[in-house]
Amino acid sequence: MRTRFWILLALTTSLWAAVPTPREHLGFTPGDEFKLADYTQIVSYFQKLEKASDRLVLKQFGRTSDGRPMYIAAISAPENLKQLERYCALNRRLALGEASEAEGRGLAAEGKAVVWIDSGLHASEVAPAQQAPDLAWRMVTGEDEETRRIRQNVILLQVPCINPDGLDWIVEWYRKNVGTPHELSPMPRLYQKYAGHDNNRDYFMLNLEETRQVSRLLFQEWFPQIVYNQHQQPAFPARIFIPPYAEPLNPNIPAPVMEGINVIGSFMAERFSRENKPGVLSYFGFDGWWNGGLRSVPAFHNMHGILTETAAAGYATPRVYQAGEIPERFSSGIPAREPSIFYQRPWMGGRWSVREAIDYMLTADFAILDLASARPSYFLLKAWELARASIEQGRKGKPFAYVVPMNQPDRWTAVEMLRRMSGAGVEVRQARAEFQAGGKSYPAGTYVMPAGQPFRPYLVDLMEPQKYPEIKTSGGVTKRPYDIAGWTLRMLMGVEVGRIEDPFDADLARVDRIGAAAPALDHRDNSSFLKTAELLRDGRPVHWSKSGEIQTGAASGGWQLRRPRLALYEPWTGNMDTGWTQWVLDTFQVPYTPIHNDDIRKSGLRGRFDSILFASQSAASILNGIRLGERSTSSQRGPEAKNAQPRPEHTGGIALAGLKNLDDFVREGGMLIALDGATELPMQHFPLPVRGLLRAGGEPADAFYCPGSILRMTVDNTHPLAFGMPSEAYLFTSGGQAFSPTLLDEYNQGDREVKAVAHYAKKDLLASGWVSGERAVLGRPALIHARHGKGSVVLFGFRPQFRGQTFGTFKLLLNAIYWASATAN
Repeated sequence: MRTRFWILLALTTSLWAAVPTPREHLGFTPGDEFKLADYTQIVSYFQKLEKASDRLVLKQFGRTSDGRPMYIAAISAPENLKQLERYCALNRRLALGEASEAEGRGLAAEGKAVVWIDSGLHASEVAPAQQAPDLAWRMVTGEDEETRRIRQNVILLQVPCINPDGLDWIVEWYRKNVGTPHELSPMPRLYQKYAGHDNNRDYFMLNLEETRQVSRLLFQEWFPQIVYNQHQQPAFPARIFIPPYAEPLNPNIPAPVMEGINVIGSFMAERFSRENKPGVLSYFGFDGWWNGGLRSVPAFHNMHGILTETAAAGYATPRVYQAGEIPERFSSGIPAREPSIFYQRPWMGGRWSVREAIDYMLTADFAILDLASARPSYFLLKAWELARASIEQGRKGKPFAYVVPMNQPDRWTAVEMLRRMSGAGVEVRQARAEFQAGGKSYPAGTYVMPAGQPFRPYLVDLMEPQKYPEIKTSGGVTKRPYDIAGWTLRMLMGVEVGRIEDPFDADLARVDRIGAAAPALDHRDNSSFLKTAELLRDGRPVHWSKSGEIQTGAASGGWQLRRPRLALYEPWTGNMDTGWTQWVLDTFQVPYTPIHNDDIRKSGLRGRFDSILFASQSAASILNGIRLGERSTSSQRGPEAKNAQPRPEHTGGIALAGLKNLDDFVREGGMLIALDGATELPMQHFPLPVRGLLRAGGEPADAFYCPGSILRMTVDNTHPLAFGMPSEAYLFTSGGQAFSPTLLDEYNQGDREVKAVAHYAKKDLLASGWVSGERAVLGRPALIHARHGKGSVVLFGFRPQFRGQTFGTFKLLLNAIYWASATAN
């Protein structure tokens, strides 16, 4: 027996000696000062672990927007990994409520808890991706009782880096600047091709390739009971934020889910306390209202979505905080230097680097994994119970189903909405024959989303209007949402959806994969822009009639279209609104040329372009940018950091020379298109007879405040900017602007003519979310077309392309671009 023991021990020691440590692979320990591993280094480490151990399986599950492969690792006991497909199928059956009660209890007792941990979504928050090799190594090699129990009872799904493109760009940027005055300066581009920081705002829209691939794993294949999404940065001086989340609570999140999140948060807090790690903050900032992020969308899918925000210092550069830098209070008013219920052990300063952040993340990792390993059957059975409760509640009606007819003006967009719902795991069916529901007749081919399905909370939340609760702060002001207040998808996309209250009979076939609808040359259909782009590429004539019909072949009257000659302004500040504009342009195959400050400061713009587009950005930022020698206030160190200066080639703005060239461009016949905050530039610096009624930067006059909500508007769809639009529509705004033309009627003509193309509704303004002080904008212009010399300026008081979600107002932007390059017949 002794001989066998020593042989087994020797074999075990030899086996794990073959598993390289992160330091042996990288040449440094994750968290070392001034060192960051790039994506290739991290992935190749996971590949080495897979070769060296039978406790990890690595799989590619997609590619990024820039073409890099995306990987997920399954880490568990070898006997579990050998039956991975079986456990996946078992988990799916429970999560979708397909099993009977007796079978469900049996499967729950037999199965393994599935925990998802991802890293690196926000690439400038560098620590999560750097801790990924450390977590994997500990899970693969650990022989303590806790780690063995985790491997036995849990299948860990670890995504080493969920934003590989951004990681590589950030690491390259930091390596280039470390040791220089630019060491902590922010990267002058987005760290995701289109979205940057907004890549965590795409989890119900699924516009990004990465989001679609992750959603497939979460909501169609694996259905983990816990989804842990790691971030940085909490409110200073906290070292980490953990659940519970702050108020308000979205009523569509099942109560057992939120209570479970609170339990997990409490378990994490207790472990931090045991490990003597102070600075743990809860119930602050990050609320339970919003739907759309990687931690929030799972909660509407009966999963425990966990967010942590660990403190950062600035890339891989360490910092020492003095006690005098610790503020008296957080912004909420709770003490920052004294214990409180949700900040029990204040952090009073000291050294902080990526290594300290990694240590805090590992504590959070193992707190979650430990809890899941202690109660695997509980989590599995709970998933089944929640699914069955949603199915049974939906089958009772009110609502019973949402019906999406295909005989609607924008059929293509209706299908796009259904594709996004299906991609998030929502059950979609299609009628084989005509049926009656809600007192109406619907033809064969109509799509139906029954409310009696496991992810009913998600379906209802996206189809119904949000009513943001007015929770008053101690000062009597309504608490503002963490992100936005309203996001009703059918309104954002302009899709007609029928809510059916009571049960009905219909011959419905489940649709597992919904293909894109064929493009149509109907101006009411967004796909008409795809068809137009195709025809113009092929050199075929395309015309708009005076009433907006799209015609091919010979035509008289109206306008003949040409391929757009569009310039899109790209600042050196990584503007997310510019990125989403690029996404819309690429999606609809609109050719464009990115231009920077130097390009605008050069004369001759009109000879190159017919239109210039500015996404939402303040006039001061466009004019001045970040000036040479100034510290970047957006750096991770704040304004006091001497090594956060921008590189000289990324300083400045368009300056007065560029402003004059823009004015000349319009006077010579070009079109300047300005969105939301960018409307300040022409209104303040061109002699336009238009003024803004709301203060710039979302700071309202007359107490108007709209923190990301859907409002009603009326549209003059006889104007070329609004061809194809309904006369009553929805717009999304997160502050926005309302306009007031200042010309007397007798002067409003010729090269000074100002026309309001869309107005905020005169009554019933709010459609979804929250707005206060609405009287300031009721009936006021929201979209202006102003003549200026031979050209014109288009002023959008809102963002018609917000996060790529507002399909219902895309036409307004695309019409402007095509009209700018068109010639009158």
